[in-house]
Amino acid sequence: EKDRERIGRYRFDADRIRGTLGAAMIRHFACEAFPGEEIIIERTEHGKPYLYGHEGFEFSLSHSGDMVVLAVSGKPVGADVEIVKGKDWRMFHRFLSEDEMKMIETSKEPEERFFEVWTVREAFSKEEGQGLRILDEAFAVDYDRREIVYKDKTLYFNTISHKARENGYKISVCSPLPFKGFFITEVKTCTEYMRMMT
Repeated sequence: EKDRERIGRYRFDADRIRGTLGAAMIRHFACEAFPGEEIIIERTEHGKPYLYGHEGFEFSLSHSGDMVVLAVSGKPVGADVEIVKGKDWRMFHRFLSEDEMKMIETSKEPEERFFEVWTVREAFSKEEGQGLRILDEAFAVDYDRREIVYKDKTLYFNTISHKARENGYKISVCSPLPFKGFFITEVKTCTEYMRMMT
C-alpha cells in the first residue's frame, strides 16, 4: 500500500512506470533472498528505503530516461543512473568543488564528465542515506583512485557508461567495500519490462 501511495503521487506516467518497476525489482530480489517471508519495505527519516528485519540486505534504486537500476549488496550501497543529455551542468556549480568544475570545463566531453561527477555524488548521498543535503558537507572525492573520504571513513565508487537504444547513460555505484568495477546482470528497457508484465 505504501508503494502504491508513493507511486500514485508521481505527476507523470513515465515516473509511475519507473517507480512500479523499481518496487517490483526490489521485491523480486528480496523474495529470492528470503523465500516465504513477508517483504516489508520501510524508509528512514531521510527517505532511504530498507528491507525491514534484514540489515544484511542493502539496496539502492535509481531511474532516468528508460533505465531503472538496482544495486544489491550485503553492505550499504548507493547507485545512480542519469541519461546523458538535457541538463545545463553549470546550474549545479554550487554542489561541485572547484576541482570538479575545472575537470568538467577542461574535458573534451564536458557533458559526459559532468554526469560522471554527478552520478558519483548521488550514489554517495544514497549510500550514506542522507539525501542531497550531504553534498553541503565536507568530503573529498579522488576520481583517479575512485575513493571518497568522508568524516573518518573511506568509500569506494565506480562509474560505467551504458548505451540503451539511442540514449547514453552514466551509472555509478558507491560502497564501503573496495571494488574494481561492477557489471550489469540484466538489461531491459522499461518498455520491454512493461511488455513482459502485460
